[in-house]
Amino acid sequence: MTYNYERKYPTQCPFLRATGLDHCEAWLLQVGDVIWRDGRLYVHVKEYRIHDWVRTVEHSAPVVPGREQAVLRLVEGRTLEERVFHRPALPVPPWKVIYTLRRQYGRALYLEYDPGRRLPGPSKRAITSPRDYDEEAARKVAAAMGRPEADPADLMRWYVL
Repeated sequence: MTYNYERKYPTQCPFLRATGLDHCEAWLLQVGDVIWRDGRLYVHVKEYRIHDWVRTVEHSAPVVPGREQAVLRLVEGRTLEERVFHRPALPVPPWKVIYTLRRQYGRALYLEYDPGRRLPGPSKRAITSPRDYDEEAARKVAAAMGRPEADPADLMRWYVL
């Protein structure tokens, strides 16, 4: 199924679905921030502050396995200091699209960290017991999304379920 935003942002959506970046993280990302480490592709996100408020915590976001080509396609042959997304040629999608892609990233990463578990159906958004999710996998997803201090149950409600 192809959504309207996938037709409007054909190269940005696969990249953001593979990396799970927030709007400001994507806007500030440079080509040199995409790195290989331990045989896996990562995106290094730098700290971003608005006055005294830390908007984004510095972290490394792993690329979802199998989606590395979507990331490499956008950064190949470009200088390290160049921004990955720039206007008007390659704008960052709106926040609603970004939020949808971050949910897809969170779900894919959670299933990678806990492969034996299935996600509940769309009607089950409430977490009633600790058996409803794997806390360690949820903490890894939280760290990858730049929210290491978040409660794992809240993260599961926001991004995974």
